[in-house]
Amino acid sequence: MTFMYNLVAFAIPIGVLAGSVQVVDQFCVGKGGVGPFKAGGGWVSFQAWALYFLAASFNPVEVGTNGINGMLWTMISYTLGIIASVAIFEMGGALGKLGFWAMPITLLILCIPVIFLQLTSAPFNYVPALFCGAGVFFCIMSYFPSIPGSFKEGGSKWSNYLSAGIGELFYCLIGLIAGFLTVAWSGLDFVLKLNG
Repeated sequence: MTFMYNLVAFAIPIGVLAGSVQVVDQFCVGKGGVGPFKAGGGWVSFQAWALYFLAASFNPVEVGTNGINGMLWTMISYTLGIIASVAIFEMGGALGKLGFWAMPITLLILCIPVIFLQLTSAPFNYVPALFCGAGVFFCIMSYFPSIPGSFKEGGSKWSNYLSAGIGELFYCLIGLIAGFLTVAWSGLDFVLKLNG
């Protein structure tokens, strides 16, 4: 009975939600994509979905249990990751004469203030989401330019940064909404068990 209850009351609805995230992604691709995500960005949504859960366990007192704080906290951290990535690209370019050492030195310098954000309070101390947001942005800016049509032909690096950031935050928001709905459904499931 427990297996069937969990299957019907929890696993299937969350599976439907995961499928819905993919439907939104495929719909966006069918309409030409969001920013450089011409082939889809569902992978960003699923990362953000996971980070939503981590937000609550990372600092439950500051995030609270209502879920909106976790969404906001993760979105702000993703944005900070994008800003940090742009700073890394720009500083690395400025130190280009160092050759091989340009990016390692850039990361040494810029990761120090990022790590110190852990000592601040929410929403700025959620460093895991910041690193994930930065990693996604690095992926976009490293690999998407090789995919024809990802970025506007002849666009400036700043317009490409903006396009990548908007696309990343769009897909992040989809994942955060899915995370919020998962937790909301889990709470409903818990209430049903108490009353049933």
